[in-house]
Amino acid sequence: MNRIKFIQIISLCFILTMICIIPSNIVADEKQAESEKTKQQSATPPAKVVTAKVVDSMVAENAQILGTLFFDNMSLISTEVNGLVSSVNFRTGDVVKKDAPMVQLRTDFIQNEIESVQANISQIEARLKKAQKDLNRYSTLYRQEAASEKEFDDMTLSKEDLVKQRAILQTTLELAKLKKRKSIISAPFDGVVLEKNAESGSWVAPGTILCTLAPIDDLFVKVPVSESLLKFSPKGEKVSVTITALDKTLTGTVDGLIPIADPQTRSIFIKVKLPRVDGVVLNMSAAVSLPVGEKRNMPLVPRDALVNFNGQNMIYTIKDEKAALLPVKVVSYLGDNVAIEGQGIMAGMVIIVDGNARLRPDQSVIVINSKN
Repeated sequence: MNRIKFIQIISLCFILTMICIIPSNIVADEKQAESEKTKQQSATPPAKVVTAKVVDSMVAENAQILGTLFFDNMSLISTEVNGLVSSVNFRTGDVVKKDAPMVQLRTDFIQNEIESVQANISQIEARLKKAQKDLNRYSTLYRQEAASEKEFDDMTLSKEDLVKQRAILQTTLELAKLKKRKSIISAPFDGVVLEKNAESGSWVAPGTILCTLAPIDDLFVKVPVSESLLKFSPKGEKVSVTITALDKTLTGTVDGLIPIADPQTRSIFIKVKLPRVDGVVLNMSAAVSLPVGEKRNMPLVPRDALVNFNGQNMIYTIKDEKAALLPVKVVSYLGDNVAIEGQGIMAGMVIIVDGNARLRPDQSVIVINSKN
């Protein structure tokens, strides 16, 4: 009996000991994990960032509407003379400079004509020189009554006939030289080749289309807009345009509208003038941020301040020398800036505009520059 009690007492003591040890181990593990976390945070160096301040501005809420790129003027480049195409110095999609040679026609026949006419002119010049000497001599004889009036008149008419022949040949020579110059078809302006129709070895006649050329400084995007929204996009209004395919965002200017409404949707196309853009393709899509309401006072921040977390737009501000993340709603795109809405967003607030791509919430930061 005493042996059984002894064993029970020993077992109870073991259980009580384990109960005391396990919680202490859990607490120790938690403390160790917290210590490791603290060490990791302290090991992460502060991020170097550039900041700017939120400003207030009168901005209209806008919506992104998909439009289509087009060139307002397109030229069909043709030839003014007949000829066999000797070389073509462009390809579809090439950007050509004004006066750059695009197509060269063979000029060997024209060159032969030029040389032949020049030889005839030289002969006429020689005959005219002799005729002038003869006329001078007969003029002296005629004044001395040693030559008849008919002989003198014949000499005069002969010289005049040679002068007329020389004039005709000079005109023929200038025409041949003009044909030779016209055998080089050059770009009439800086442009991009939309379509190529000429190939080496093909015969062309006046009016034959060699290519379609669009001026690169005449780029527009047409955007379908409902009639009720036209009043918010007056001519001269600056709007943000994003060409996703080229990964470019630029500022366009409302240039008016195309005076033909879509008969089905009743939408009207607004024309937005764009600056020169390399690599554009006719009918490429572009997203245009157009106003959909009256202007009101809203916070404005640089577009670089935006970061994206799981599809949500955010901005970083600084609190206690650490990065603090704030959710925002983008109301308007204005070139390099955006108008936003969000709780606690106000003018004068310091936000991070550079160095925020790899930033994490509560990470320590060091401000190395401020943009305003």
